Amino acid sequence: MDAKTRSFIGSAFGPDYMNEPEDLKKGIQGSLANPGPFSKTVAEQRDGFAEVIRTREMSLVEWEDITQGILDFSSEDDLYAFLEKAYDYFFGDTTGFPCPPQD
Repeated sequence: MDAKTRSFIGSAFGPDYMNEPEDLKKGIQGSLANPGPFSKTVAEQRDGFAEVIRTREMSLVEWEDITQGILDFSSEDDLYAFLEKAYDYFFGDTTGFPCPPQD
């Protein structure tokens, strides 16, 4: 996983933005719609995030390290099901941030 993708995952699911996904989504969509200094980085983060989901290269341990343990998953299947929904929320047409797992 490249540094830009790691940074996106840490921002989207870590302590800084976890409670503000709507604001992050607005920023992402604005950057992708209006070419500017951040649009290339956001596109690279989007593509890198899609690659992580496709290849399932991130372990639960790495997820916990990147996100500082904000969301716990009992299995990689649960993690990737959540990440697919989150991708659709941030980069697709899905409305409403996916519900994090409940203990």
